[in-house]
Order: sequence, then structure tokens, then C-alpha cells
Amino acid sequence: MSKVAKLVLCSLMTRVIVEDNATEDEIISASRDKFINVIHTSLGDNIEEIIDDEECPYEEGEELTKNILY
Repeated sequence: MSKVAKLVLCSLMTRVIVEDNATEDEIISASRDKFINVIHTSLGDNIEEIIDDEECPYEEGEELTKNILY
């Protein structure tokens, strides 16, 4: 069986309650655990698209779990 490279697009949104003068870092920190939970429990519900990676196709021997963020 041959292997191919795929790009997976995911969109996440969550609601947090913070002080009205919260900084961006504080808001991100307040959302971190919620996002982690979504990824662990229902990531499939948030996948928008899976497409072939034509710009950087898979090459034999390449690490399969390489994390590339676009």
C-alpha cells in the first residue's frame, strides 16, 4: 500500500468568560484547556477539509507524523 501526504483543515471555536480588561494572552490561556478537550474528544466534528498536499508530496522514508503548520 502506498502513502500520500494530506492537508487537514480544522476550525475551532470556544467560549470563555474573562475580565473585561483581559489581555489577549489571558484570553488565549483561558481557552487552552477547552481547545485541548475538543481536540481529544470531538476533533472530527471540526474538520473542514482534507485535501492532497500537492506542494509538498510524500517522499519514501519521510517521517509520517511531521507537523507542518501552514
